[in-house]
Amino acid sequence: MHRIKRITQQLLISIGILATMPLYGVELLNASFEDGWDGWTDGDTSGSGTSISDVANTGSQSVKLTEEANFVSQVVDLVPNTTYQLTGYIRGGGNLGAKVGSDLFFEQQAPDGNKWTEVNVFFDSTVHEAATIFGSFAGVEGRFDDFSLTAIEGDGVQTSIRIIGEYGLSPDLPPGKNFDLLGWYLNTPADEDNSNTSDRFDERTIAAGFEDDQYFYTAEDGGMVFVCTIDGAKTSINTRYTRTELRQMLRRGDTSIRTRLDNGRPNENNWVFSSAPQSAQNAAGAIDGELRATLAVNRVTTTGTDDEVGSIVIGQIHAKDDEPARLYYRKLPGNEKGSLFFAHESSTTGDDTYYNLLGDLSDDVDSPEDGIALDEVFSYEIIASGNDLHINILQEGVLLASKHVDMSDSGYDVANDYMYFKAGVYNQNQHGDPDDYAQATFYELEVTH
Repeated sequence: MHRIKRITQQLLISIGILATMPLYGVELLNASFEDGWDGWTDGDTSGSGTSISDVANTGSQSVKLTEEANFVSQVVDLVPNTTYQLTGYIRGGGNLGAKVGSDLFFEQQAPDGNKWTEVNVFFDSTVHEAATIFGSFAGVEGRFDDFSLTAIEGDGVQTSIRIIGEYGLSPDLPPGKNFDLLGWYLNTPADEDNSNTSDRFDERTIAAGFEDDQYFYTAEDGGMVFVCTIDGAKTSINTRYTRTELRQMLRRGDTSIRTRLDNGRPNENNWVFSSAPQSAQNAAGAIDGELRATLAVNRVTTTGTDDEVGSIVIGQIHAKDDEPARLYYRKLPGNEKGSLFFAHESSTTGDDTYYNLLGDLSDDVDSPEDGIALDEVFSYEIIASGNDLHINILQEGVLLASKHVDMSDSGYDVANDYMYFKAGVYNQNQHGDPDDYAQATFYELEVTH
């Protein structure tokens, strides 16, 4: 339950029902909190975030949640293969939901002042004979009262938002509702406006729920899918490769802040290393940074030249003109597993230096014993602090590989340069079958500064 509340703060109320009819009610213990905590689990992890309140919807008491990761819950008996309606009243804000097996169903009540609001959650028991119903904190103080649970039947009943799996994602929501994408814009290989450059979707558009069923959509397990064909529009005439990729936007939708300044000076939308002059640090939107992602590469290209086939970039630090870090995944045809390596580009010389992480970057390497197979979930970290660059590869919290680069002589400690992260699929193949493509699914994506 702890993880539920951290994730669901991003999500919105979405689903209703049509023509429902109650069959029978399920008895809840102390449904209105008139007997305090009797029958309920107090999910307060801090000792101060939950309490019994004398402000009630009915009767004289309710439960109040005031801190992150707090909840109240009760286990209830169910009849398998039955649809249920969970009802509760919320004053302030909060999540109302049910955990059925490994799935979560919930609705979120947005803050509504001092008004008590009825919230309904609809879910199916499937094969299960019990569920945990809950109310949880959703960013603001909330009170919960008068829970009820009823088995229903009706025409057009739809379940509420569903969260599945260990990453707390919903297959029912677009990427921008599962992930905080207000800090990114998206490029795809499409060119719907015939501009001869790839289509770009601003941060507000993708955060509001933009999807593209060819290039950018939600997987059946809730992951954020990036698909990139070899054929397609590029971001500029100087770019050789297509991409379906996110570009970091520190401005988070504030269009009064420009994406970048043409003279190379940092601005509030981009960041700099702490090795940069103080003037650059004062102008930038942030200092130093960490990009962390959990993903699986689902497909790589299988056609094309020996030096390009099977290669994609899945994460970057990009500067004004150069790339302090490009993280590659590459799986050659016939190999069971792929390699991970990265390039560091010197701004002083323009040269790339490559570093192996797992496996080898060469064009004819055998399947690496320590590599990562397609559809195998792993994580990466790209961490920049001053002149220090660290790239880490992890799996289930275990560090598999790590490299450090000293950037002291790389030329990024100057006044007229800036940084931003990129994540997704940057296809490194331009000579294969035009319809050949690469695909990756992201399950976690987080930037800190």
